[in-house]
Amino acid sequence: MRFRRHNQAQATVREAIEYLASACDGAVRRDGHGFSRDHVQLGHALARQKAWTRRDRRLARAIAGVYSTQLTTAGFGAPTRNQGAAAGWRKDPTGVHRLRYWNGARWTAWTAD
Repeated sequence: MRFRRHNQAQATVREAIEYLASACDGAVRRDGHGFSRDHVQLGHALARQKAWTRRDRRLARAIAGVYSTQLTTAGFGAPTRNQGAAAGWRKDPTGVHRLRYWNGARWTAWTAD
């Protein structure tokens, strides 16, 4: 999975971690959305941190790699069927929240219940 450094079209690792945290219920109700039990504490901690250390960035990149299928489905990486659709609030495809914001390229961590 490729993440951007200077290209706005590609997502950052932070955006990926924040998305996963927002889709995560700790595998309580749904599997395949957000972090597994093994990563839930670390993933949520990384999503909450304002600034990452070098070690945090390395961990976040490794964790994002584990969830590449989920992230690709959400628009991180390969184009999705929603690619190019106008930005706006839509029904949350993860089912965890009522609404999730589509930014025109990928699903974001912004949700509404």
